[in-house]
Amino acid sequence: MINIHSWLLLMFVFFSCSIPEKEQENPILQLKAENYIPELADKLNEISGLMIYNNHLWGFNDSGGKNELYGFNKSGKIKYEIKLDNAQNEDWESITQNDKHIFVGDFGNNNGNRKNLCIYKIDKKDISDKGEQKVDVKEIEFKYADQDRFSYLDKTTPYDCEAMVAFNDKLYLFSKNWRDGTTWQYEVPTKKGEYEISPTDTFNVKCLVTGADISPDNKTLALVGYENYRSFIWLFSDFPGDRFFEGKSQHIKLEGIDGAQTEGICFLSNDSILVSCEKTQSHYQQVFLFDLNKLSDGTH
Repeated sequence: MINIHSWLLLMFVFFSCSIPEKEQENPILQLKAENYIPELADKLNEISGLMIYNNHLWGFNDSGGKNELYGFNKSGKIKYEIKLDNAQNEDWESITQNDKHIFVGDFGNNNGNRKNLCIYKIDKKDISDKGEQKVDVKEIEFKYADQDRFSYLDKTTPYDCEAMVAFNDKLYLFSKNWRDGTTWQYEVPTKKGEYEISPTDTFNVKCLVTGADISPDNKTLALVGYENYRSFIWLFSDFPGDRFFEGKSQHIKLEGIDGAQTEGICFLSNDSILVSCEKTQSHYQQVFLFDLNKLSDGTH
């Protein structure tokens, strides 16, 4: 007869061997939220997307919002309102930049039935110091090469996207895959045009990805997302070229903000990250700070 100690050992070995390899490689770490901007202006109650440019934070409202970018200071006060001329905000979801341009992703697609996915491209030289202004945009249009059905799919589509980064003269999109909690990586040229895109990589993030950013030194990719009212960050580093998912990965639970709808993310420095959330029943529209030096495993 097997004794209780032997039985416990057998159960431990069984469950250890049953855990998928990726989960063994990525234990869930913890990182506590710190207040950075406790409440943003009312105009940003549905803030989606976050970027630092010209010593200000920048964001916008998502689906149904105005076709405007808002630059705000650390007090949450809006200092700049930039209207994108000849642009519509069907569902803006992400913002990123390179040295010369800003890119705004109008590619939110919760129902999987959009055929007008695009990215608006803005020349930074066209942005002045005026508080209110208009800028011209160029359109980068795209469609998913393997999508052949555009019927209404309420939050079950794999063809939704809310995350984008500019890196090495390309734009990289990371899908919000409602079907299975993975994310698909896509590449889009930064030039005006019409493109068909196919996945170049995939990763099981176990959540819905809602934002992305690259660290200032271009060595770390961060994805933010949520599952069951809990928010997470994935960090990818030491990757070869643009094969982000082939590098070191870290799965981080964001403590202290359960119930927040985290939408935007940007690096404040190589060692710290800002995350924005829109207004919900449990949280104001605001920005949180996460200090990577305080990761629970002390790896950063």
